[in-house]
Amino acid sequence: MRTLVKALLAVHVGLFATLAPAESSAATLRVASVTPAPDQPQATNRAVIFYENFDQLPDWRTRYFEYVPEKGSFVWTPDGGLANGAMRCQFEKGQVSAGSLKVLFGKNPFGRGLRQDESVREIFWRVYVKQEPGWEGNPAKLARATCLAGRDWSQGFIAHVWGGKGDALCIDPATGIRESRKVTTAYNDFPNLKWLGLRQAQTPIFSATESGRWVCIESHVKLNTPGERDGVFELWVDGKLEASRNDLDWHGSWGDYAINAVFLENYWNQGALKRQARWFDNFIISTQPVGPITASKLPTIFRTESTGSPGWEVEVATDPDARDIVWKSRPAEASAVSVTVDGAHGKFTGSCAGKQALSAGATHWVRIREVGQPDWSPWHMPFR
Repeated sequence: MRTLVKALLAVHVGLFATLAPAESSAATLRVASVTPAPDQPQATNRAVIFYENFDQLPDWRTRYFEYVPEKGSFVWTPDGGLANGAMRCQFEKGQVSAGSLKVLFGKNPFGRGLRQDESVREIFWRVYVKQEPGWEGNPAKLARATCLAGRDWSQGFIAHVWGGKGDALCIDPATGIRESRKVTTAYNDFPNLKWLGLRQAQTPIFSATESGRWVCIESHVKLNTPGERDGVFELWVDGKLEASRNDLDWHGSWGDYAINAVFLENYWNQGALKRQARWFDNFIISTQPVGPITASKLPTIFRTESTGSPGWEVEVATDPDARDIVWKSRPAEASAVSVTVDGAHGKFTGSCAGKQALSAGATHWVRIREVGQPDWSPWHMPFR
């Protein structure tokens, strides 16, 4: 029995090594969102190739290479986003394909898209994703960056961000280049693709516990130096690096095209387990790191559905390991759905002790729990 207990404790420590010691996955209350500031820095950043906050109905013809609504499964909605609008994907039970968005940029064989005179060799792309409360199952596809290398949609490489083990994501890189020669002849040409080895993420974003909240997902792809194995593929979940490769040979010395497309996808290989929806918001492609949303000076924090406890409370820290907790709320009533980070609703502590607001420009993480419960949520929902 003692051996079994030790084994279980070892598993628990391994899974939650990045969390503060007092945290536990048993806590079900989560921070649903932090309201973005009206003006996000990406709107005017020259490094940004593409920015869509979905607050208004997008112009599909000019903004996207391809938009597939899949008979109304994947559509824009004026509400439900971090601030206003979002893209809503409705899976029906058993549905496999439920729509996609495709952005084209840089030098490409179609002569369309953004910045067509550039050869883009490194990108970061970020998107916020939310599964409806009570979500079940890992929906397989989420996003990919790729090199469209011919009008037949053949690909030089693919940087997949899709469903990994359990309820988490993974990165799964593949190349269509052999000895610096393109060998693929069609889209998803699996017989000619070479898989370079996936890496597993950890946060179970598709679990019911993590449903009902916005998750910040950022990916990074950098092409290898011709002839070297120094290509990069990285994945951050809620501001924490969860999967990475820095030893990839994406395309040898082949250089007809570079990175020129990012897709958001809703494709469930085995079919959805039930009728359920998810949302996408704040989609950005950039040549520099993006990071989380920028909030107002005194941000408002929203919770997910409560279990009916006497109330709830939140803490804000400048790191996901709780080394510097800079604000602690007073208990909020169970009926309250949000709290503002200010002196009236809590106390500034740590490096912000004696101040009237959080430090400008710094990234912050949040955790939440119901009053009377010992366990906090993991640190998540980062914002600047």
